[in-house]
Amino acid sequence: SGGGGYPGARPHHSSGGGGYPAARPQQQHQAYVPTAKPVASSGMMAGVYNPHAHQQQQQQPAPTAPPPPRPAAATVQVVQPVTYKTIRVQIPPGMGPGQKLKVLTDAAGKEAAIVTIPDRAKWRANARTGQPFFDIRVAEKPKPAPTPVVVQGHSVGSPGRHSAGASVSSVTSSMAAMSTGAAAGPAAVTFKAWERFGGHSYHAPSLGMRRVPHLPITSMSNVHASGRRRALLIGINYKGTRAALRGCINDANNMERLLVQHGFPRDSCHMVKLVDDSRNRNYLPTRANITKACQWLLQGVSKGDVLFFHYSGHGAQVPDRSGMESDGYNETILPMDYRSGQITDDALWNSLIAPLPDGTRLTSVMDCCHSGTGLDLPYDVDIRTGRWKEDVNPAHAQGDAILFSGCEDAQTSADTMDKFQAGGAMTQSFIKAYQDNPMATYPEFMASIHRHLKRRGFHQRPQLTASQKFDVRSRIFSFTDGIEPNHNPQIGRMKRRHVRPAKAGYKKNNMNDLLFSAGGAIALAGLANLFLDG
Repeated sequence: SGGGGYPGARPHHSSGGGGYPAARPQQQHQAYVPTAKPVASSGMMAGVYNPHAHQQQQQQPAPTAPPPPRPAAATVQVVQPVTYKTIRVQIPPGMGPGQKLKVLTDAAGKEAAIVTIPDRAKWRANARTGQPFFDIRVAEKPKPAPTPVVVQGHSVGSPGRHSAGASVSSVTSSMAAMSTGAAAGPAAVTFKAWERFGGHSYHAPSLGMRRVPHLPITSMSNVHASGRRRALLIGINYKGTRAALRGCINDANNMERLLVQHGFPRDSCHMVKLVDDSRNRNYLPTRANITKACQWLLQGVSKGDVLFFHYSGHGAQVPDRSGMESDGYNETILPMDYRSGQITDDALWNSLIAPLPDGTRLTSVMDCCHSGTGLDLPYDVDIRTGRWKEDVNPAHAQGDAILFSGCEDAQTSADTMDKFQAGGAMTQSFIKAYQDNPMATYPEFMASIHRHLKRRGFHQRPQLTASQKFDVRSRIFSFTDGIEPNHNPQIGRMKRRHVRPAKAGYKKNNMNDLLFSAGGAIALAGLANLFLDG
């Protein structure tokens, strides 16, 4: 059956078939810090024989009160913090996951570590030779301790003064920081639970660019994953409307299971699933909840964190009044209360992409109509040649964001039924392609998705867009690893030329046919024009 009169709705079809165990961490011994003790002023020390003590006592006519104790000089040993270095390990031909390798960890060849080859999903390939490799972190050999620092201690028992032991410990920590030349980096911010996250007012960034630190694309450096993972999953069936779908909630549930298998925690600090059959209003995919959930996804993220965003539902297009979009349209997603307004790709970029810090990863899957540039990512790749094409008016960011979209901007995405359950064609093909080959390069992975779609009779062509250029032929797709550093010298929105807005009356963007059957013929005339800024 069709989309119920909504030209942008996904058509219904029926289908008859169908961390890395690196080097063993070296035990870190706590550095010995001597405690300064007050020294007796009389020259006598308990437990030490002094042959002249008796003679000295006889020469003294009478005992006198000892003079006040002098401050003691304490020698403080500077604590050397443990530092780590990254070593790239090439995998010899014929060896595979689980086998052991002896890796030389210093230039002189005197230090070595026994490591286990990780799962193939964590392998990468050399861009020139194609030989697989993986990275490990090993502790560096500590440098010689600097010259001891002499500080002034104070006698125990003096009023208003601290003990010598306290002086030693406080100076030790400060001097340790000085000896490294830099203070330790800020600790990661704790993720907030969805129930306790309040959100904040939305403010779209202004047009303009600014320079930021970046690495050249040819750099072989990558960002080590921190192990922290977060996911936002949205599935909307629009039950009770003429534009109802069948498989979007199933898509969210299936994607949740896949992510949990790859180490994404299911608790509300790390995963939020908004579906329109939820009995908890905080987990309904309303416009307000989706907007707040996008903010929640990026709350507290820092370098090395891995994020995932999945949307399965209706998508549409509205005229772009800003003149930024090359086709004259803003792509949109429709919340369950779409009468309150659509959510544009501009709003999604501002919430999900622009705030991403350098060294963070966001993987997105959008299974909806007109989703080709659903996040306004600036680079679109020709998967056959590996060449990237930049948008006319690009929107650049520092984070590593990748979008797998169900179809091109001008195409619709199918809602299908297989022999097991209903679901979006893109989501089902994405999951099946990953299960077939979890260590595929991006061209192999995209080809597998397209192959699964084509076998089931769908003509939609999935798209890959990104915030950073990278070598698609050597990079292996992974949910949790392979974070690209920032390669963009400037970030922000750039307007090179003004594009005339498309006509609002064009049939594929007419929203008046998307009606609530329960409420009769409630026409939504002018909805597309009312919420252009989504």
